[in-house]
Amino acid sequence: MRTDGDDLFDVQPQSLLMTTFGAFLEPRTAPVWSGGLVTLLDYFGITTAAARIALARLVQRELAERHRKGRHVYYTLTRRSVHLLEDGDERISSLGKRPGAASTWTLVWHTLPDSRKAERSNFVRQLRFHGFGLLQDGMWVSPRDYVAEVTDLVDKLGIADAVTIFRASPSGDVASGPLLGHLWQLDQVAERYRHFASRYAPLTRPPRMSPREAFVTCTEMMQSFRSFADIDPELPEEWATHAGAREEAITVYWEALGRLREPAATHFRELTRT
Repeated sequence: MRTDGDDLFDVQPQSLLMTTFGAFLEPRTAPVWSGGLVTLLDYFGITTAAARIALARLVQRELAERHRKGRHVYYTLTRRSVHLLEDGDERISSLGKRPGAASTWTLVWHTLPDSRKAERSNFVRQLRFHGFGLLQDGMWVSPRDYVAEVTDLVDKLGIADAVTIFRASPSGDVASGPLLGHLWQLDQVAERYRHFASRYAPLTRPPRMSPREAFVTCTEMMQSFRSFADIDPELPEEWATHAGAREEAITVYWEALGRLREPAATHFRELTRT
């Protein structure tokens, strides 16, 4: 079940690799054979050359380490990579489940210049993944208290000299003002959730699939669902016009994942361990 042309599914080799590691690699310190990874990426139309470039870039970003054993090359995840995957697990599993009012907000301001582009990119990528919205250049906002998490991220990236973090309490009715619409496109978020639920609902009662088909379908669905972490700020339900659409999509996701994950993981293991 391919989704070529489906804007839910982003075919980025490095991102796909991290999604498969997070979903199927057990334990996450286990070595994975490069030849198997190249084969798996080929399922999504990614060439051998592009797959090997993606693996090399994971090494450059200190997310993986390369090892040679005889004629075979293996990759293992770094401690930083495992931490990112664990953080991603928590974010995805808690999506739509955070209770309470948005009484404490987190504001993050950075002055990372172009000379520190890689650090800035990594930092902003993580802020987006936790639902932060861009208020203005260098200023990011979340309706949740993420001070501890952002402080930990800043320390790990070594960018404390260029980042300032604030806790803030909104004054007045935030929902009636322009701020939410400036930070997040909630109507578009709702439409994407509805699109996801419609697209993947058949997987809650999937037809018989080969292990390869289960792997491809499961990976595409997980990659698509992970994109919601970047755009859903997890506002209080009374502010979240997309809450109903989100609940439907979450129900579809977890039910379909329960049916597909094991055969998909089996196929991943068979190809990546020699």
